[in-house]
Amino acid sequence: MAEAKGAPQGEMLRVPPVRVVFEDEDRRRILAEIDEVLSSGMVAASKKVKALEEFWAEYSGCKYAVACSNGGAALEILMKAMDVKGKDVLVPTNTFVATVNAVIFAGGTPVFLDMDISSMGVSLEEMQRKRTPNTVGVVPVHIGGIISSEMDAISQWCEEEGLWLVEDGAHAVGSELNGRRAGQFGAAATYSFFATKVITSGEGGMIVTNDESLAQLARGLADYGKRSQWETVHTYLSSNYRMNDITAVIGMDQSRRLDEFIQHREHVAEQYTKAFSELFDLVLPPGRSSWYKYILMAPEGVSQEDVKTGMKARGISMAGGVYDIPVHMQPVFQAMGNMPSLPIAEEYCPRHLCPPIFYGMSDQQIDHVTSSLIEVVEGLKPR
Repeated sequence: MAEAKGAPQGEMLRVPPVRVVFEDEDRRRILAEIDEVLSSGMVAASKKVKALEEFWAEYSGCKYAVACSNGGAALEILMKAMDVKGKDVLVPTNTFVATVNAVIFAGGTPVFLDMDISSMGVSLEEMQRKRTPNTVGVVPVHIGGIISSEMDAISQWCEEEGLWLVEDGAHAVGSELNGRRAGQFGAAATYSFFATKVITSGEGGMIVTNDESLAQLARGLADYGKRSQWETVHTYLSSNYRMNDITAVIGMDQSRRLDEFIQHREHVAEQYTKAFSELFDLVLPPGRSSWYKYILMAPEGVSQEDVKTGMKARGISMAGGVYDIPVHMQPVFQAMGNMPSLPIAEEYCPRHLCPPIFYGMSDQQIDHVTSSLIEVVEGLKPR
């Protein structure tokens, strides 16, 4: 297992917020496969994309997978496929803007849900409270890789109420709950392979589903609404959301190492939990997590920005939050007006902290983060 080296004696030990893993052997393997693609002359979606789709169908426990240009594109495709135009879709306010944009771009209306503090996601009770007569579906988000303990109940409720469920699993590659992985709780799920994720293809995304007709529709929508890849017959109004074979080569190499990456992240998370459980409220998964983020709450009266500044002075860059500003409070949505008050997200999003967690993080770096964060926060607590 790769391990980051410590700082030379006398120098401050530095810890980055994330580490993108392409070791020497990875790069040799990737370059050889890219050369194979270039030599074939087939650089668009071909054998490598198909192989990546087959991998993710099997890994997710779903029958079908459709590769896309990124995770946001995957969500947009599904919202178009679900025909949300003129309809309401329940979405969490604690998410990346792409979740909400996908609904709007497909002509739907997002109905914002307040945050469930136990998972940073949404609760069944909040969904039931915010459902409208025009609601057709819900898009829960597995924040930081955490699948909510309520997902089985949410899935059952959607089925009973005739609502579709699409999981935003951008953070949740490899996450599972009660033996079910993201993609197995509803109609479909999406993954993201962006540069900061647990695995990356640079840019890239994936749709997984057990619904053959939905997979076929998604494949067409990803390619300008074409009836098939090699026919210029367009049956739907759509755009280009395709992945290419070069991107797929990188994604496949990373995908094969996913369980190895998660295993090391689990090791980091275990050390964090031991160190932080007395001082912080921790947001921990009820099942297997990808550990895309490790999430904890700063004590009341402790500024998120002051913590980041204090950690930076010790050579540690805190990882990006999930998310510091709820979507309904983003300037672009505030400008639209009529935004709801969502007090839990408004209180806790600015308070949460994400210490660095990545494959190859050394025990020396873990110890430096834990001791530093405790020292910084203790120094900032109101007396």
